[in-house]
Amino acid sequence: MQHTAVCRKLCIFAGLIMLCNFQMNRVFLLFHNICRWGVNKLRYGGRYQASPLQKISLLATIGVHCRGRVKLGRKVELSAGTDIQVYGDGQLEIGDRVYMNRYCMVSCLGRIRIGAGTLIGPGVRIFDNNHRFGKEGVRIEVKAGEIEIGENCWIASNAVLLKGARIGSNSVIGAGCVIDYEVPPATLVRTTQPHSHTPIE
Repeated sequence: MQHTAVCRKLCIFAGLIMLCNFQMNRVFLLFHNICRWGVNKLRYGGRYQASPLQKISLLATIGVHCRGRVKLGRKVELSAGTDIQVYGDGQLEIGDRVYMNRYCMVSCLGRIRIGAGTLIGPGVRIFDNNHRFGKEGVRIEVKAGEIEIGENCWIASNAVLLKGARIGSNSVIGAGCVIDYEVPPATLVRTTQPHSHTPIE
């Protein structure tokens, strides 16, 4: 009985330590996001619009270059490894409560809009630009376009959204899909290529 009581006390003590550590991490992340917001406001001025109360990982990156503009809604969450870069005259708008999982990448030279409540899975790539190419080959210059993602969408892991993609609200884009066209609202898109199964000898 005494051994059981000691174990119970140790478990309670360990739980309290974990809870305190969790709360300290939340406070530190909040402090870091407020500092990041202040630095970005000083650095980019009116080209960076966001609430200071975001949940952006210490290991996420937001870069606003040249005349680019970024607008983040309330309660946006960017996980570790997320990389957002806005160049030239690019305009990026991310709505309220958008969540980006680990290692997402956004490259904006034209215009990208992500609607409120959209969930973006790990490894998703969103590019509104591509290199110019023709019979003579590929050039370093890029051509920008637009991407629009509606509200309450789910973009599953490793999907690639290219310029010209217009995804209607409440749609689901399956893992690994490549989208550069219009998807109607409330539509499920997924890859359908058959898999090859060969016995191992």
